[in-house]
Amino acid sequence: MKKLLTVLAFPTFVYAISLDEAVNEVVKNNLEIKQTAYDVKIANLQLKEDKNLWLPQFFANFSYTTLTDTPYTKIPPMPPIPALEFKQFNKDFYQFDIGLNYPVFTGFQRVYKIKISKLDIQNQNLNQKEKITDIIHKVKLAYIDILQAKEILEIYESQEKAIKLHLKQAQEYLKEGLTTKVDLLEAKVRLKKVEANIKKAKTNLKLAKSKLNLILNKHLDEDFKVEEISLNLENKNFNLQNLYNLALKSKNIIKILSTKKKQLDYLSKIEKSNFYPKIYAQAKYTYTEQYPYLDPKGNVAFTVLASLQFQGIKPYHSYLKTKLQKKKLDLKLAEVKNAIKLNVKNAYEKFLVAKENLKTYREALKEAEEYYGLVKQQYENQLTDMTHLLDAESYLTNAKKQLKIAKYQLIKAYFDLENAVGGNLEDE
Repeated sequence: MKKLLTVLAFPTFVYAISLDEAVNEVVKNNLEIKQTAYDVKIANLQLKEDKNLWLPQFFANFSYTTLTDTPYTKIPPMPPIPALEFKQFNKDFYQFDIGLNYPVFTGFQRVYKIKISKLDIQNQNLNQKEKITDIIHKVKLAYIDILQAKEILEIYESQEKAIKLHLKQAQEYLKEGLTTKVDLLEAKVRLKKVEANIKKAKTNLKLAKSKLNLILNKHLDEDFKVEEISLNLENKNFNLQNLYNLALKSKNIIKILSTKKKQLDYLSKIEKSNFYPKIYAQAKYTYTEQYPYLDPKGNVAFTVLASLQFQGIKPYHSYLKTKLQKKKLDLKLAEVKNAIKLNVKNAYEKFLVAKENLKTYREALKEAEEYYGLVKQQYENQLTDMTHLLDAESYLTNAKKQLKIAKYQLIKAYFDLENAVGGNLEDE
Protein backbone atom coordinates (compact mmCIF):
# COMPACT_ATOMS: atom_id res chain seq x y z
CA MET A 1 0.00 0.00 0.00
CA LYS A 2 1.33 3.44 -0.90
CA LYS A 3 2.45 5.52 2.05
CA LEU A 4 1.78 9.24 1.65
CA LEU A 5 4.57 11.38 3.01
CA THR A 6 4.00 15.11 3.56
CA VAL A 7 6.74 17.27 2.15
CA LEU A 8 6.96 20.21 4.54
CA ALA A 9 8.61 22.63 2.12
CA PHE A 10 5.85 22.33 -0.47
CA PRO A 11 2.06 21.90 -0.29
CA THR A 12 2.30 18.59 -2.16
CA PHE A 13 2.39 14.91 -1.37
CA VAL A 14 5.04 12.40 -2.42
CA TYR A 15 4.22 8.73 -2.09
CA ALA A 16 6.68 5.96 -1.31
CA ILE A 17 6.63 2.79 -3.35
CA SER A 18 8.37 -0.48 -2.56
CA LEU A 19 9.78 -2.84 -5.17
CA ASP A 20 6.95 -5.34 -4.58
CA GLU A 21 4.38 -2.58 -5.03
CA ALA A 22 6.05 -1.48 -8.26
CA VAL A 23 5.92 -5.06 -9.55
CA ASN A 24 2.21 -5.35 -8.70
CA GLU A 25 1.47 -2.02 -10.37
CA VAL A 26 3.30 -2.84 -13.58
CA VAL A 27 1.38 -6.09 -14.06
CA LYS A 28 -1.86 -4.09 -13.88
CA ASN A 29 -0.91 -0.95 -15.79
CA ASN A 30 1.93 -1.62 -18.24
CA LEU A 31 0.89 -0.99 -21.85
CA GLU A 32 2.87 -3.90 -23.32
CA ILE A 33 1.26 -6.34 -20.88
CA LYS A 34 -2.19 -4.95 -21.70
CA GLN A 35 -1.52 -5.62 -25.38
CA THR A 36 -0.78 -9.28 -24.64
CA ALA A 37 -4.08 -9.49 -22.76
CA TYR A 38 -5.83 -8.49 -25.99
CA ASP A 39 -3.87 -11.16 -27.87
CA VAL A 40 -5.28 -13.75 -25.46
CA LYS A 41 -8.82 -12.45 -25.97
CA ILE A 42 -8.36 -12.48 -29.76
CA ALA A 43 -7.16 -16.10 -29.63
CA ASN A 44 -10.24 -17.07 -27.56
CA LEU A 45 -12.53 -15.38 -30.08
CA GLN A 46 -10.77 -17.24 -32.88
CA LEU A 47 -11.56 -20.53 -31.13
CA LYS A 48 -15.22 -19.54 -30.82
CA GLU A 49 -15.22 -18.61 -34.49
CA ASP A 50 -13.74 -21.97 -35.47
CA LYS A 51 -16.28 -23.88 -33.37
CA ASN A 52 -18.97 -22.34 -35.55
CA LEU A 53 -17.67 -24.52 -38.37
CA TRP A 54 -19.71 -27.35 -36.79
CA LEU A 55 -22.91 -25.34 -37.12
CA PRO A 56 -25.11 -25.32 -40.27
CA GLN A 57 -24.85 -22.34 -42.59
CA PHE A 58 -28.06 -20.35 -42.89
CA PHE A 59 -28.93 -18.64 -46.17
CA ALA A 60 -31.86 -16.64 -47.56
CA ASN A 61 -32.13 -15.18 -51.05
CA PHE A 62 -34.70 -12.95 -52.75
CA SER A 63 -34.68 -11.85 -56.40
CA TYR A 64 -37.02 -9.86 -58.63
CA THR A 65 -36.79 -10.14 -62.43
CA THR A 66 -38.51 -8.21 -65.21
CA LEU A 67 -38.24 -9.13 -68.92
CA THR A 68 -38.73 -6.92 -71.98
CA ASP A 69 -41.00 -9.53 -73.58
CA THR A 70 -43.10 -12.33 -72.24
CA PRO A 71 -41.67 -15.66 -73.45
CA TYR A 72 -44.18 -18.07 -75.10
CA THR A 73 -43.93 -21.64 -76.24
CA LYS A 74 -45.54 -22.19 -79.70
CA ILE A 75 -46.50 -25.63 -81.02
CA PRO A 76 -47.27 -25.84 -84.75
CA PRO A 77 -50.61 -27.35 -85.81
CA MET A 78 -50.79 -31.11 -86.08
CA PRO A 79 -54.22 -31.91 -87.67
CA PRO A 80 -56.66 -32.37 -86.26
CA ILE A 81 -54.90 -30.44 -83.41
CA PRO A 82 -54.69 -26.69 -84.14
CA ALA A 83 -51.61 -24.60 -83.34
CA LEU A 84 -51.06 -24.08 -79.64
CA GLU A 85 -49.47 -21.18 -77.79
CA PHE A 86 -48.92 -20.80 -74.07
CA LYS A 87 -46.90 -18.60 -71.81
CA GLN A 88 -43.60 -20.20 -70.77
CA PHE A 89 -43.13 -18.02 -67.67
CA ASN A 90 -44.21 -14.63 -66.43
CA LYS A 91 -42.74 -11.39 -67.72
CA ASP A 92 -42.26 -10.13 -64.17
CA PHE A 93 -41.58 -12.50 -61.31
CA TYR A 94 -39.80 -12.85 -58.02
CA GLN A 95 -38.12 -15.81 -56.37
CA PHE A 96 -37.33 -16.52 -52.74
CA ASP A 97 -35.45 -19.34 -51.06
CA ILE A 98 -34.33 -20.02 -47.52
CA GLY A 99 -32.46 -22.97 -46.04
CA LEU A 100 -29.47 -24.54 -44.34
CA ASN A 101 -26.18 -25.92 -45.65
CA TYR A 102 -24.29 -28.36 -43.46
CA PRO A 103 -20.77 -29.76 -44.12
CA VAL A 104 -21.19 -33.38 -43.04
CA PHE A 105 -17.58 -34.35 -43.69
CA THR A 106 -14.67 -32.02 -44.52
CA GLY A 107 -11.75 -34.41 -44.20
CA PHE A 108 -11.32 -33.66 -40.45
CA GLN A 109 -10.34 -30.06 -41.24
CA ARG A 110 -12.67 -28.65 -38.63
CA VAL A 111 -11.26 -30.92 -35.92
CA TYR A 112 -7.66 -29.94 -36.67
CA LYS A 113 -8.46 -26.25 -37.04
CA ILE A 114 -10.07 -26.16 -33.58
CA LYS A 115 -7.06 -27.96 -32.12
CA ILE A 116 -4.75 -25.38 -33.69
CA SER A 117 -6.84 -22.57 -32.18
CA LYS A 118 -6.71 -24.18 -28.74
CA LEU A 119 -2.94 -24.42 -29.00
CA ASP A 120 -2.81 -20.78 -30.08
CA ILE A 121 -4.60 -19.81 -26.85
CA GLN A 122 -1.91 -21.68 -24.92
CA ASN A 123 0.76 -19.83 -26.88
CA GLN A 124 -0.80 -16.42 -26.27
CA ASN A 125 -1.01 -17.17 -22.54
CA LEU A 126 2.66 -18.20 -22.58
CA ASN A 127 3.52 -15.03 -24.52
CA GLN A 128 1.73 -13.01 -21.88
CA LYS A 129 3.66 -14.73 -19.08
CA GLU A 130 6.92 -14.14 -20.96
CA LYS A 131 6.08 -10.47 -21.40
CA ILE A 132 5.14 -10.11 -17.72
CA THR A 133 8.45 -11.72 -16.71
CA ASP A 134 10.36 -9.41 -19.03
CA ILE A 135 8.58 -6.26 -17.83
CA ILE A 136 8.99 -7.21 -14.16
CA HIS A 137 12.71 -7.62 -14.83
CA LYS A 138 12.80 -4.11 -16.35
CA VAL A 139 10.97 -2.72 -13.30
CA LYS A 140 13.47 -4.30 -10.93
CA LEU A 141 16.43 -2.89 -12.85
CA ALA A 142 14.81 0.56 -13.07
CA TYR A 143 14.11 0.49 -9.32
CA ILE A 144 17.75 -0.40 -8.60
CA ASP A 145 18.90 2.44 -10.86
CA ILE A 146 16.85 4.85 -8.73
CA LEU A 147 18.37 3.55 -5.50
CA GLN A 148 21.86 3.79 -6.97
CA ALA A 149 21.29 7.33 -8.29
CA LYS A 150 19.84 8.37 -4.93
CA GLU A 151 22.81 7.08 -2.93
CA ILE A 152 25.36 8.57 -5.34
CA LEU A 153 23.61 11.93 -4.89
CA GLU A 154 23.86 11.52 -1.11
CA ILE A 155 27.57 10.72 -1.41
CA TYR A 156 28.20 13.89 -3.41
CA GLU A 157 26.16 15.94 -0.92
CA SER A 158 28.24 14.46 1.89
CA GLN A 159 31.39 15.36 -0.06
CA GLU A 160 30.08 18.92 -0.46
CA LYS A 161 29.68 19.23 3.33
CA ALA A 162 33.20 17.88 3.88
CA ILE A 163 34.74 20.32 1.39
CA LYS A 164 32.84 23.23 2.94
CA LEU A 165 34.37 22.30 6.29
CA HIS A 166 37.83 22.17 4.66
CA LEU A 167 37.14 25.55 3.07
CA LYS A 168 36.13 27.03 6.41
CA GLN A 169 39.22 25.55 8.03
CA ALA A 170 41.41 26.98 5.24
CA GLN A 171 39.86 30.42 5.77
CA GLU A 172 40.71 30.26 9.46
CA TYR A 173 44.26 29.12 8.72
CA LEU A 174 44.64 31.97 6.22
CA LYS A 175 43.58 34.53 8.86
CA GLU A 176 46.17 33.10 11.20
CA GLY A 177 48.80 33.10 8.47
CA LEU A 178 49.15 29.32 8.63
CA THR A 179 48.36 28.76 4.94
CA THR A 180 48.30 30.58 1.64
CA LYS A 181 45.45 31.79 -0.52
CA VAL A 182 46.26 28.98 -2.95
CA ASP A 183 44.79 26.42 -0.54
CA LEU A 184 41.65 28.53 -0.21
CA LEU A 185 41.20 28.87 -3.97
CA GLU A 186 41.86 25.18 -4.51
CA ALA A 187 39.11 24.28 -2.03
CA LYS A 188 36.70 26.67 -3.78
CA VAL A 189 37.47 25.16 -7.20
CA ARG A 190 36.96 21.65 -5.85
CA LEU A 191 33.66 22.76 -4.28
CA LYS A 192 32.40 24.03 -7.65
CA LYS A 193 33.29 20.70 -9.21
CA VAL A 194 31.33 18.84 -6.53
CA GLU A 195 28.35 21.18 -6.96
CA ALA A 196 28.38 20.31 -10.68
CA ASN A 197 28.46 16.61 -9.78
CA ILE A 198 25.45 17.15 -7.50
CA LYS A 199 23.47 18.79 -10.30
CA LYS A 200 24.31 15.91 -12.62
CA ALA A 201 23.39 13.35 -9.93
CA LYS A 202 20.03 15.06 -9.37
CA THR A 203 19.33 14.92 -13.10
CA ASN A 204 20.27 11.23 -13.20
CA LEU A 205 17.88 10.57 -10.31
CA LYS A 206 15.03 12.36 -12.09
CA LEU A 207 15.69 10.43 -15.29
CA ALA A 208 15.80 7.13 -13.41
CA LYS A 209 12.42 7.91 -11.84
CA SER A 210 11.00 8.90 -15.24
CA LYS A 211 12.15 5.58 -16.66
CA LEU A 212 10.25 3.68 -13.96
CA ASN A 213 7.19 5.91 -14.45
CA LEU A 214 7.25 5.08 -18.15
CA ILE A 215 7.22 1.35 -17.46
CA LEU A 216 4.43 1.80 -14.88
CA ASN A 217 2.43 3.88 -17.40
CA LYS A 218 2.48 6.99 -15.20
CA HIS A 219 3.25 10.63 -15.87
CA LEU A 220 6.97 10.94 -16.51
CA ASP A 221 7.45 13.76 -13.99
CA GLU A 222 5.53 12.12 -11.15
CA ASP A 223 7.74 12.12 -8.07
CA PHE A 224 7.95 9.36 -5.47
CA LYS A 225 10.26 7.87 -2.88
CA VAL A 226 11.79 4.40 -2.96
CA GLU A 227 12.58 1.96 -0.20
CA GLU A 228 15.88 0.25 0.44
CA ILE A 229 16.23 -3.38 -0.70
CA SER A 230 17.78 -5.90 1.63
CA LEU A 231 19.19 -8.96 -0.13
CA ASN A 232 21.92 -11.19 1.26
CA LEU A 233 23.67 -12.08 -1.98
CA GLU A 234 27.32 -12.31 -1.03
CA ASN A 235 26.81 -15.81 0.34
CA LYS A 236 24.63 -16.94 -2.54
CA ASN A 237 26.08 -19.80 -4.56
CA PHE A 238 24.59 -21.51 -7.58
CA ASN A 239 25.39 -24.63 -9.57
CA LEU A 240 25.67 -23.74 -13.26
CA GLN A 241 24.32 -27.09 -14.48
CA ASN A 242 21.31 -26.76 -12.20
CA LEU A 243 20.73 -23.29 -13.63
CA TYR A 244 20.83 -24.73 -17.15
CA ASN A 245 18.26 -27.36 -16.21
CA LEU A 246 16.00 -24.84 -14.51
CA ALA A 247 16.16 -22.49 -17.52
CA LEU A 248 15.34 -25.22 -20.04
CA LYS A 249 12.39 -26.23 -17.88
CA SER A 250 11.11 -22.74 -17.09
CA LYS A 251 11.62 -20.55 -20.17
CA ASN A 252 8.31 -19.96 -21.91
CA ILE A 253 9.89 -19.55 -25.34
CA ILE A 254 10.73 -23.28 -25.35
CA LYS A 255 7.13 -24.13 -24.50
CA ILE A 256 5.90 -21.77 -27.22
CA LEU A 257 8.07 -23.38 -29.91
CA SER A 258 7.03 -26.86 -28.76
CA THR A 259 3.38 -25.84 -29.11
CA LYS A 260 4.05 -24.44 -32.59
CA LYS A 261 5.40 -27.87 -33.58
CA LYS A 262 2.08 -29.42 -32.61
CA GLN A 263 0.26 -26.77 -34.63
CA LEU A 264 2.35 -27.64 -37.67
CA ASP A 265 1.43 -31.30 -37.20
CA TYR A 266 -2.26 -30.44 -37.37
CA LEU A 267 -1.68 -28.06 -40.29
CA SER A 268 0.00 -30.85 -42.28
CA LYS A 269 -3.03 -33.07 -41.62
CA ILE A 270 -5.30 -30.29 -42.90
CA GLU A 271 -3.25 -30.07 -46.10
CA LYS A 272 -3.39 -33.84 -46.54
CA SER A 273 -7.15 -33.87 -46.00
CA ASN A 274 -7.60 -31.86 -49.21
CA PHE A 275 -7.35 -35.22 -51.03
CA TYR A 276 -10.41 -36.50 -49.12
CA PRO A 277 -13.93 -36.14 -50.54
CA LYS A 278 -16.23 -33.61 -48.93
CA ILE A 279 -19.87 -34.33 -48.14
CA TYR A 280 -22.48 -31.60 -47.77
CA ALA A 281 -26.19 -31.66 -46.95
CA GLN A 282 -28.74 -29.01 -47.77
CA ALA A 283 -32.33 -28.36 -46.77
CA LYS A 284 -34.01 -25.59 -48.75
CA TYR A 285 -37.45 -24.08 -49.22
CA THR A 286 -38.01 -22.29 -52.55
CA TYR A 287 -40.94 -20.12 -53.66
CA THR A 288 -41.18 -18.66 -57.18
CA GLU A 289 -43.72 -16.79 -59.33
CA GLN A 290 -41.72 -17.44 -62.48
CA TYR A 291 -43.81 -20.27 -63.88
CA PRO A 292 -47.55 -19.47 -64.23
CA TYR A 293 -48.66 -23.10 -64.40
CA LEU A 294 -46.41 -24.37 -61.59
CA ASP A 295 -48.26 -25.81 -58.64
CA PRO A 296 -47.32 -25.68 -55.89
CA LYS A 297 -45.18 -22.60 -56.26
CA GLY A 298 -43.33 -23.33 -53.05
CA ASN A 299 -41.46 -26.54 -52.29
CA VAL A 300 -38.91 -28.06 -49.92
CA ALA A 301 -35.80 -29.84 -51.20
CA PHE A 302 -33.29 -32.03 -49.41
CA THR A 303 -29.91 -32.53 -51.09
CA VAL A 304 -26.78 -34.51 -50.31
CA LEU A 305 -23.64 -33.63 -52.27
CA ALA A 306 -20.32 -35.46 -52.43
CA SER A 307 -17.44 -33.47 -53.88
CA LEU A 308 -13.78 -34.17 -54.60
CA GLN A 309 -11.67 -31.28 -55.84
CA PHE A 310 -7.94 -30.62 -55.94
CA GLN A 311 -5.59 -28.95 -58.35
CA GLY A 312 -2.84 -31.32 -59.48
CA ILE A 313 -0.96 -32.51 -56.39
CA LYS A 314 -0.94 -29.07 -54.77
CA PRO A 315 -2.21 -30.43 -51.40
CA TYR A 316 0.69 -32.88 -51.36
CA HIS A 317 3.23 -30.11 -51.89
CA SER A 318 1.54 -28.06 -49.16
CA TYR A 319 1.79 -31.09 -46.88
CA LEU A 320 5.53 -31.45 -47.62
CA LYS A 321 6.00 -27.73 -46.99
CA THR A 322 4.56 -27.96 -43.49
CA LYS A 323 6.78 -30.97 -42.80
CA LEU A 324 9.85 -28.93 -43.75
CA GLN A 325 8.63 -26.05 -41.60
CA LYS A 326 8.46 -28.46 -38.67
CA LYS A 327 12.05 -29.61 -39.29
CA LYS A 328 13.14 -25.98 -39.48
CA LEU A 329 11.36 -25.36 -36.18
CA ASP A 330 13.32 -28.24 -34.62
CA LEU A 331 16.53 -26.45 -35.58
CA LYS A 332 15.13 -23.18 -34.21
CA LEU A 333 14.30 -24.90 -30.94
CA ALA A 334 17.85 -26.26 -30.67
CA GLU A 335 19.22 -22.80 -31.44
CA VAL A 336 17.02 -21.18 -28.78
CA LYS A 337 18.08 -23.73 -26.16
CA ASN A 338 21.74 -23.00 -26.90
CA ALA A 339 21.08 -19.26 -26.71
CA ILE A 340 19.30 -19.70 -23.36
CA LYS A 341 22.23 -21.65 -21.95
CA LEU A 342 24.67 -19.01 -23.19
CA ASN A 343 22.56 -16.27 -21.64
CA VAL A 344 22.47 -18.18 -18.34
CA LYS A 345 26.24 -18.67 -18.39
CA ASN A 346 26.80 -14.99 -19.18
CA ALA A 347 24.52 -13.89 -16.32
CA TYR A 348 26.10 -16.43 -13.96
CA GLU A 349 29.66 -15.25 -14.70
CA LYS A 350 28.64 -11.61 -14.27
CA PHE A 351 27.07 -12.48 -10.93
CA LEU A 352 30.34 -14.04 -9.77
CA VAL A 353 32.31 -11.00 -10.95
CA ALA A 354 29.86 -8.66 -9.19
CA LYS A 355 30.37 -10.58 -5.92
CA GLU A 356 34.14 -10.25 -6.21
CA ASN A 357 33.88 -6.57 -7.12
CA LEU A 358 31.84 -5.89 -4.01
CA LYS A 359 34.53 -7.46 -1.83
CA THR A 360 37.24 -5.51 -3.66
CA TYR A 361 35.53 -2.14 -3.30
CA ARG A 362 34.73 -2.80 0.34
CA GLU A 363 38.45 -3.26 0.99
CA ALA A 364 39.20 -0.20 -1.12
CA LEU A 365 36.83 1.89 1.02
CA LYS A 366 38.59 0.80 4.21
CA GLU A 367 41.92 1.83 2.73
CA ALA A 368 40.53 5.15 1.46
CA GLU A 369 39.04 5.90 4.90
CA GLU A 370 42.35 5.16 6.57
CA TYR A 371 44.27 7.24 4.03
CA TYR A 372 41.87 10.17 4.38
CA GLY A 373 42.12 10.04 8.18
CA LEU A 374 45.90 10.17 8.05
CA VAL A 375 46.04 13.02 5.52
CA LYS A 376 43.41 15.00 7.43
CA GLN A 377 45.46 14.63 10.62
CA GLN A 378 48.59 15.73 8.77
CA TYR A 379 46.79 18.80 7.40
CA GLU A 380 45.56 19.78 10.83
CA ASN A 381 49.15 19.52 12.05
CA GLN A 382 50.38 21.56 9.06
CA LEU A 383 52.34 18.60 7.68
CA THR A 384 50.65 18.61 4.26
CA ASP A 385 48.76 21.02 2.02
CA MET A 386 45.18 21.38 0.82
CA THR A 387 45.92 19.54 -2.44
CA HIS A 388 46.71 16.30 -0.64
CA LEU A 389 43.71 16.71 1.66
CA LEU A 390 41.29 17.31 -1.21
CA ASP A 391 42.79 14.43 -3.19
CA ALA A 392 42.38 12.13 -0.19
CA GLU A 393 38.81 13.28 0.24
CA SER A 394 38.19 12.68 -3.49
CA TYR A 395 39.62 9.15 -3.18
CA LEU A 396 37.29 8.52 -0.25
CA THR A 397 34.25 9.83 -2.12
CA ASN A 398 35.09 7.75 -5.17
CA ALA A 399 35.56 4.64 -3.00
CA LYS A 400 32.13 5.21 -1.40
CA LYS A 401 30.60 5.70 -4.84
CA GLN A 402 32.23 2.59 -6.29
CA LEU A 403 31.11 0.50 -3.33
CA LYS A 404 27.50 1.65 -3.76
CA ILE A 405 27.67 0.94 -7.48
CA ALA A 406 29.15 -2.51 -6.80
CA LYS A 407 26.40 -3.20 -4.27
CA TYR A 408 23.64 -2.41 -6.76
CA GLN A 409 25.45 -4.05 -9.67
CA LEU A 410 25.40 -7.27 -7.65
CA ILE A 411 21.65 -6.95 -7.11
CA LYS A 412 21.13 -6.23 -10.83
CA ALA A 413 23.34 -9.21 -11.72
CA TYR A 414 21.15 -11.38 -9.49
CA PHE A 415 17.99 -10.11 -11.20
CA ASP A 416 19.61 -10.68 -14.62
CA LEU A 417 20.43 -14.25 -13.63
CA GLU A 418 16.88 -14.74 -12.39
CA ASN A 419 15.53 -13.46 -15.72
CA ALA A 420 17.94 -15.61 -17.75
CA VAL A 421 16.80 -18.70 -15.88
CA GLY A 422 13.14 -17.74 -16.19
CA GLY A 423 12.24 -19.02 -12.75
CA ASN A 424 12.73 -18.53 -9.05
CA LEU A 425 16.39 -18.93 -8.18
CA GLU A 426 15.38 -20.28 -4.80
CA ASP A 427 14.17 -23.39 -6.69
CA GLU A 428 17.68 -23.97 -8.04
